[in-house]
Amino acid sequence: MISLNFLLILFFIALLIYQIILANDLSVIEGLDNYKPYDTNNPQNAMILAQQNAGNIASLKQEVTTLQGQVTQLASAQKQAADQLTGGKQPDITGI
Repeated sequence: MISLNFLLILFFIALLIYQIILANDLSVIEGLDNYKPYDTNNPQNAMILAQQNAGNIASLKQEVTTLQGQVTQLASAQKQAADQLTGGKQPDITGI
């Protein structure tokens, strides 16, 4: 009969192999959906590369701005939850 320890060892070995296979997939650039790769084979397209770089920077700036808005909303929601919990007043601390 196969023991539970043996099954757990096989399971974690399978997970490790799966992660190694996923790590070798270099075609995935996480979080860069609008990113366009550069054509460095043509030395005469410097202006095209500059425009493409500007577009990529604008896309990244939009992502950061969106993320900043989400963080601000999260902080606001946490402050509202804390205010509801404490009644919105800072406690009076004496004896310090």
